[in-house]
Amino acid sequence: MSKEMNNIVLSAMSGDRDAYGMLYEKYALDMYRFALGICKNTYDAQDAVQETAVAVFKSMHSLKNPDKFKSYLFSALSNTCKKVLSKNNYIVEFEDTGYTDSEIEFSIPVREALDKLNDISKEIVLLSVVGGFKSHEIGKIMDLPSGTVRTKLRRALSQLRKELE
Repeated sequence: MSKEMNNIVLSAMSGDRDAYGMLYEKYALDMYRFALGICKNTYDAQDAVQETAVAVFKSMHSLKNPDKFKSYLFSALSNTCKKVLSKNNYIVEFEDTGYTDSEIEFSIPVREALDKLNDISKEIVLLSVVGGFKSHEIGKIMDLPSGTVRTKLRRALSQLRKELE
């Protein structure tokens, strides 16, 4: 993380709303992409992002290491998405989000291929591809050994390639 981003996180940790707003702007689209991949519908994804943004802002003071903000944010988002899914416990088709496919980066074939993955593999792929996390970071977020993450990621990506051929 750059020194500038580190300072922004530190300001947000001390309660600076403008600093947190800058962090939100930086990560909002990636958060939405991740949430949409997990929740499978616009409304639940938007709710999960909003709920996570508020919860993380309220708990920023407890963040120990500013360099871990992105992991902290996506870990909270992952947990919120799981909570939303378990609360709703229904399947909804993808809806028009107002974003173009190039902004979300998920075409319909990619969405369908992602849906064929098990939940853990899908989450690992989304954290890696959308969140940009490395295997050891994903392991910390999901409480899995990094070797397991690499194996599951390799298998999931292989399965996606086969589905998309």
